[in-house]
Amino acid sequence: MPYFKSSKKKLKFYFLLLFLVSNQVSFCQENLISNDLLKGQIDSALNFMQSSQIKETIPEKQYAGEWPVDMHLTSAYFFIGKKQKAQDSNCFTVSAIHNALAEVYLLDSSRKELLPILKAAHDDIAEYDDSNLYNFWKKLPPTRRLKYFNEPKPQPLVHRPTNFHLRIKFIHNAANVPEDADDTSLGNLAAYYSNRLFDTKNSLASYKRFDEYLDLNRKNRNWFNVLFHADANSGAYMTWLHPEYEYNRWNVAKTAFNTLLIFVPGSTARPEAYEPWVPFGANDVDVVVNANVLTYLAKTHQLEKSIGYKNSAELIEKRLKKRAWANNSVYYPNQFHIHFTVAKAYASGAELLKNSAEIVLKDILEKQNEDGSFQSYSFINHFDKVQTTVNALSAMVDCKKKGLEVSDDVMKKAIKFILSQKITSGNEIHWEAGVYFSGGTLLRNTLFWKSEAYTTVAIINCFQRYLSL
Repeated sequence: MPYFKSSKKKLKFYFLLLFLVSNQVSFCQENLISNDLLKGQIDSALNFMQSSQIKETIPEKQYAGEWPVDMHLTSAYFFIGKKQKAQDSNCFTVSAIHNALAEVYLLDSSRKELLPILKAAHDDIAEYDDSNLYNFWKKLPPTRRLKYFNEPKPQPLVHRPTNFHLRIKFIHNAANVPEDADDTSLGNLAAYYSNRLFDTKNSLASYKRFDEYLDLNRKNRNWFNVLFHADANSGAYMTWLHPEYEYNRWNVAKTAFNTLLIFVPGSTARPEAYEPWVPFGANDVDVVVNANVLTYLAKTHQLEKSIGYKNSAELIEKRLKKRAWANNSVYYPNQFHIHFTVAKAYASGAELLKNSAEIVLKDILEKQNEDGSFQSYSFINHFDKVQTTVNALSAMVDCKKKGLEVSDDVMKKAIKFILSQKITSGNEIHWEAGVYFSGGTLLRNTLFWKSEAYTTVAIINCFQRYLSL
């Protein structure tokens, strides 16, 4: 009888030992499969990026090297017209996609299939270049007469969307915006990456191009900044790289009066035919634009030379401390786009953003849903989750890279959610298009840009960087 009891104890011990060993093996295999799985998902998503890149140029319709982008007017708007959706060519999207793919290649140079994709994309981006300044849109012939009298012949080219219908003269003139700090940062970063990948000698914008337009000693202010932010004379980077209207003495009443009379000739806010239009005649200061400038200057080793660096970092931190996420950005309505760009700038070398990175990370960790997702506001693609989750995940990866404390479990939950939302077709996968840009100010919640390629490449980039941690 004692022998039987002893054997029973030994049997239990062996079963327990076997259970622990099998669990450990299973855990190791699960982690191994997890990394292999992500690599396989990157491969399949890159197949989509390759097949969806536009191969043929149809002037004023689409351009070789870019990816499909939809410009959405989500509801009728009194001076734009009825609800519509149209494919749009713009520097912001193709540059952002190019740069995300370039970063993937720089982390894994075995992916030679990316090189022709990147070359075609950069050839298209170069068409937006005007002496190292970049515009959101290409210069194209107007689609109609823009003056009631004295219409020039031939008509000068203007910046405008490719396919989106501009119903009246006013909105056609308003679309003719000047070069901006956002597209200039992204376009020059694409040129920088192209130099690294192909050993080319593309010239790059100096920090002086951004320091020329700082929020200092101005004689105007944008109504959106006045309404939501009390940070005039911040010294941060402004959005538009073009002169704004200057009053002899600026005050809020003048801004309000001219903005309300925007359709009336003589209003300082009114767009004029064939002239670059700084929206409402007044430049603005945006936290995401500032973060994008800091990323470019950090990557090109110009950060410490720029007068705007310290001021920009202080402005970003000041605004983030208010935690007013909904109105913190003029052009980026997705709730976690600020987090994405601030963390990216910090990881790129903007060390003065450490406090800001800690603020965005804390906000992220407080807002993750049970299923691992993050969501934006109701009006952003019906509580957009996929684009929002990848923005949050990207910020966490960048913060982790810089040594901030981020739980791997939190990131894996986000990855698991993203994978659950993939769309499979043959040997390709992609994700539903999410909102990543808007028309800003009055159109901030109505006019959106969405692209399956943009969302998909953001996920590819995130997964590749996560694997490199």
